[in-house]
Amino acid sequence: MVSHVGYNSDNDVNLSAADHAVAGAVSGMITRGLVQPLDVLKIRFQLQVEPTSKRGGGLYHGVFQSMLKIIRTEGVRGLWKGHVPAQILSITYGVGQFWSYAVLTKAVNDVTHGKTQLPAVCGGLAGICGTLVSMPCDVARTRLVAQGTPKLYSGVLDAWLKIVRHEGPLSLWKGLLPTLAMSAPQTALIFYFYSGLFGLISEFIGNVDDDVAPWLSASVLSGSAAGAFAKICVYPLDVLKKRMQIMGFEEARKQFGKVVVYENAWKCIISITREEGLKAWFKGLWPSLLKGAASSGVIFVSYEAVCSGFAHLYKGAASDSDH
Repeated sequence: MVSHVGYNSDNDVNLSAADHAVAGAVSGMITRGLVQPLDVLKIRFQLQVEPTSKRGGGLYHGVFQSMLKIIRTEGVRGLWKGHVPAQILSITYGVGQFWSYAVLTKAVNDVTHGKTQLPAVCGGLAGICGTLVSMPCDVARTRLVAQGTPKLYSGVLDAWLKIVRHEGPLSLWKGLLPTLAMSAPQTALIFYFYSGLFGLISEFIGNVDDDVAPWLSASVLSGSAAGAFAKICVYPLDVLKKRMQIMGFEEARKQFGKVVVYENAWKCIISITREEGLKAWFKGLWPSLLKGAASSGVIFVSYEAVCSGFAHLYKGAASDSDH
């Protein structure tokens, strides 16, 4: 079994960067639709100043309690709040990430003559690329998920216009530094773990049902494990990013609990550690781990499926032209 993630000289058909971009967009869209409720829970936990334990006094203190709370107060649609910008975010990030990873791994392969692919380095750079193009969607998504009633923003475009008008254009990249500090190592770890685990799992189950989508089991298992491992490693940076993204938006969140205003990232770090304790840096970790494992598994298997479809299509076209 050979993975279609990135450039691989062992593949019978190596896809173009455009093919990888399309596969990244499709996989991002599918994954987002499935895991959005877990993302909403994760963000609510991260933005809550009070402890997330049952006796902590906060509005949310568990996955099932929080889901029921959101459904009761905001309806089932509340679990998909911010879904449109999240979809745009996933699609743009998927395109930027997988397109750049394919380009970078091919460049490394050409330079080293196939001796190495450097999945961690190429993955880190791909994460930076994906983050830069998708950051405005991430900021809008966070604001839409975080807002209560009455709503300050009616949608993605309204959020972008109001943020630019009241806070300046650069606010669309608010929290960029902690985001890059998180996304680069996280993506590097995901691609590194995925590459290694896919090879190991492929050797173990390679002869099982080999004629029917041989990438399926290996991709699901290695993708899920890679997503979970990487998420644990960088999770505190995700909490910091979410707190930074609601700067200037605190008044709209009073109904969710205590409001704290952070002047900058450093003071935010000090305040969270001093007032909420070290455990605060892992608020929302459980739904985030569920989401990270599920989304990583789905995104890699759907990505591999789309790429496999392209490869079979091109092989069929080449076979027909030979005849």
